[in-house]
Amino acid sequence: MIPHRDEHLDLCAGYALGNLDPAARAEFEAHLESGCPECEAALADFTSAAAMLAASARPVPLPFGLKARVMNLVQATPRIDAPREASDGAPRDVTPAEVAPPVIDRPRVVALPPRRGWGLGEWALAAAAVLLAVTTATTWKAAQTLQLQLEQRQRQIADLSQQLADEKQWANVLAAPNAEAASFAITPDGAKELKARAIYDPVSRRAVIVFDNFGAPSGRDYQLWALRGKGVASLGLIRADANGHAVLRLENAGDPKELGGFAVSLEPAGGSPNPNAPTGPVVMAAKFGG
Repeated sequence: MIPHRDEHLDLCAGYALGNLDPAARAEFEAHLESGCPECEAALADFTSAAAMLAASARPVPLPFGLKARVMNLVQATPRIDAPREASDGAPRDVTPAEVAPPVIDRPRVVALPPRRGWGLGEWALAAAAVLLAVTTATTWKAAQTLQLQLEQRQRQIADLSQQLADEKQWANVLAAPNAEAASFAITPDGAKELKARAIYDPVSRRAVIVFDNFGAPSGRDYQLWALRGKGVASLGLIRADANGHAVLRLENAGDPKELGGFAVSLEPAGGSPNPNAPTGPVVMAAKFGG
């Protein structure tokens, strides 16, 4: 398929009016044969407009008496294809003298009207057709651009609406009547500047945990763990920004009957290879109700 370009829409107008040069016409027809829904739709609109314009053109009447003069000339020319009959009614041969055309003293000349050029009205209609074609192409392209912009805006609105709904859900976690808060305590293996706090909603099982001063040393990563019964389970790595700030939103922190709190360990880059046990030192821990 020949790729569609904006200039193909301009060729649609010229093709409908029949004023493309041979090279442009061949190129456009090859583009149409390869299949282009946009050009086919535009060409249909232009062709319809050109047909309406042609139908609205003023008819040119024939000069008065032209038909009568032509018929008189036809009747004055003798027929030589019919056989002649003898006096007794039998067919006879036609002599060369009888076949020869009659001598006409004065040649009859049919005065045909001179070919009339386009008048002001026809030129105005042609100019209107070209203007209509160009305007239609421009309007069509503008409409396509507006349609794309509208679709883009609709997608942006949908994305923003989804983000707003998500933010409301997480705000509900912070305002949940049964929400539990837990502050992290630094262990002997943790740096004193580390800070973290958690809010957990046992109804939705969602949790929001905020970390400060969590810039990990080179080649190391902080990892979050859920304290469940007698074991632990990894909740993922803590990716802090340049200022050491991070926020983790957990869709399912765990069953409230089993979740007892959270812990943070300092692991090699990429985290512990065992999702059920840290390999590095535990630097912070928090327990609900403790």
